[in-house]
Parts: sequence; C-alpha cells; structure tokens
Amino acid sequence: MIRTIQGSSAPMFPIEMNAMFRARAAVFGERLGWNVSIKEGCEVDPYDAFDPLYLTCIDELTGRVCGSLRLLPTTGPNMLKDCFGPFFEEPVDIESPLIWECTRFCVHPETGGLETSATGAMRVTWELMLGICEIALRAGISQIQGVYEEPMIRVYKRTRWSPVSIARTEKLGKLPVHVGLWDVNEQTLARMQRASGITASILEPQARPLARVA
Repeated sequence: MIRTIQGSSAPMFPIEMNAMFRARAAVFGERLGWNVSIKEGCEVDPYDAFDPLYLTCIDELTGRVCGSLRLLPTTGPNMLKDCFGPFFEEPVDIESPLIWECTRFCVHPETGGLETSATGAMRVTWELMLGICEIALRAGISQIQGVYEEPMIRVYKRTRWSPVSIARTEKLGKLPVHVGLWDVNEQTLARMQRASGITASILEPQARPLARVA
C-alpha cells in the first residue's frame, strides 16, 4: 500500500518520515557511498524543504515502511536542474508543469523484503512504480523525470515501465548515469498491473485527492 505524505504535512507522520530518512542514509550514504549529508542517522537534503510529495510503501500486515521516494515539480528547484545538469554533455533543460522529478527511490534495507513476482521485480519496487504512475495520472502529469545509474535499466524493464534516456554521462561516478523520461498513461498502468498481479489501486484508500495541474 502506498501512503502519500505532502512535505508540509510531514510533522503529522513522524514514524514514516523517520523510517524514510534513516533508510536513505543506509542506502545512499552507506551502501552506495554517495556524497550525502547524514546527521543522527538520517539523510535529509535541501530539496526536502520544497514541499515535495513523498510516496511511502507500507506493509499492510505490520504497518512498517518498506520503501519510499520523493516527487517534485520541474518548475521549481530540483536535483537535475541544480545538481546534475552540468555533468551531461547534451543540454538537459526540463521544465514543465506536466513533468515531475522522482528522486531518492529507496527500498528500505531492513523492511523491504525479498518477495518478487514472475518478472523478478521486488514487491516493494512494484508498489512504488505503480504508486508513481497512479498518482501522476490523478494529478494530470504526463511524464516523470529521473536520474539513474545504468544497471537500473534492468530493474525498470522488470516492471514493464522503462524510461527513454535523453542524456548520458560517465562523469558522476563509477557507473554511467542517465537522465530518463517515463511516459505516464493508462496503458502503462494497466500493463504494470497485469505483470505484477496488483490489479486494484495501490494507494491508501483515505489518500487526500491531488489537485490536477492540467
């Protein structure tokens, strides 16, 4: 189940937010070795201050948070524009009210589990990807933008929702990094639902309706 949390409402969800920030520290700081700021076991960056929309994957049996990610509009501050853009040889200029940026996609190490589908994708990964697509459709978003390392291409193929790479660089680390765009449409959602076996809405029933941008 996906629970959405608006950044401005984060104080109302202390357990979910603490779990997310601690998992981000473990994954991006400790495991991947990214240059991130970790304080008291939590990874928080300046973009958490711009009222993002968080998607948290909740285990319905235990109530524990097992995955999370962050969405921000490309019309405001975002990581591609401010941090990653200069590393790409091809000009990358994405700014539209119909495109959101996804960052900090994270399967939580202690609670994410190993359950997989016939395609090989983890249950948490499925729920997060389905959540992005369903939320974007509700909000009238046409595309999702993201920066990802090349090995993630295999993971996206397993979920039946692969991005179109629009830029690539080898200047960001040991592995090639891409800027990708994921097209949002009803056909994509239906395809992922069939492949995952998760045919009902993945969003928490009492999720607050999102205002449409288009």
